[in-house]
Amino acid sequence: MANTTPSTPNTTDSGHPGNSMTHTGVDAHEGSTVTSNAGEHSHLHFDDGYKLHFGEIASLFEDIQADIRIITDRATDLTKGNYTRDADTTAPNAANVALQAAAEVNFDASGVLAQLNAEIARPTNFADTTSENYATVQGGGTTGSFIGGQYQRPAGYAKASTVIVQNEDGTTTAKRTGDVSLAELEAAGLATKGSASGNVRYGNQGKIRNRPIQQALMDILSSAATAANVDVLITSGGQLAARDGGIDRSTRTGSNRHDNGFAADTVIYKDGFSGRELSSRRSEDLAIMVEFMKACKSAGATAIGQGNNYMGDTGIHVDIALAGQSAGKLTKISTSAFWGGSDARRADAPQYLADIMVA
Repeated sequence: MANTTPSTPNTTDSGHPGNSMTHTGVDAHEGSTVTSNAGEHSHLHFDDGYKLHFGEIASLFEDIQADIRIITDRATDLTKGNYTRDADTTAPNAANVALQAAAEVNFDASGVLAQLNAEIARPTNFADTTSENYATVQGGGTTGSFIGGQYQRPAGYAKASTVIVQNEDGTTTAKRTGDVSLAELEAAGLATKGSASGNVRYGNQGKIRNRPIQQALMDILSSAATAANVDVLITSGGQLAARDGGIDRSTRTGSNRHDNGFAADTVIYKDGFSGRELSSRRSEDLAIMVEFMKACKSAGATAIGQGNNYMGDTGIHVDIALAGQSAGKLTKISTSAFWGGSDARRADAPQYLADIMVA
């Protein structure tokens, strides 16, 4: 706002020409009436102008406040996907207090509260892939948890498939598919076989691990495919060993278990290759996948990796790498016989897989 204070008050050129007005005793004795003549009490005219400008400013602030209220109302509208506090809309009677308490318990039990607290304590840094970082939360979905088993989502979270387990006292418990034991799964009465023909074929063309697998391993996969009535697709096969000139990320990648074809990553189909890949996130699929893995172990597999978000819960790693090492064809092979989760750690293996490989 420009400075309008005149150098010569109450003149025409100042913008505030002199006039006569009657006012209460602002600059006289209180309660008296004073008559203003030209050239006198000029500040009264300036006061009136300033009040007008300040009134306009105050009106603008009121408009801003009204706009903010509108924006806030829209931002907290539950129908627009944001959260509206029950305290703003719901009477605080006993029933509503109980509902709110139940919602808070569920919020905590679901693991969401723990994840939020973890994010606040250590904001996500997706460049940091250590197990201490919140960014290493396992791949979402409905059965994920932080690496290492912390903050596991409860059975049935987000409508996840569960296995109904019979307890000794006659009651039942719904368990996450990754937590169920082999005995519990077998007692659940789920179908353990598909309707496919037991075919095994390569699907690793164009991949880094594009080499064939050992015939002994192919025989294991074929035997297991027949036992579970599934078709098997090899998505990752053999690779060139480093000692034979293999180049990382060119002709070899990751685990040396795949060197010279002693390991295969697979997906299986219960209704033939035209159907969908089986996933251990579905209890009905899991029972068939477990049948296949049991048959692999019985046929001679020395290690299996599967589950808890390992290869998206659809992939199954099967190998005979320890046999290859005993024959002098591989070196530095870990003695781990089973794993799941993000890497080859037994702690992340689903219980049913541990039971299969330890038996």
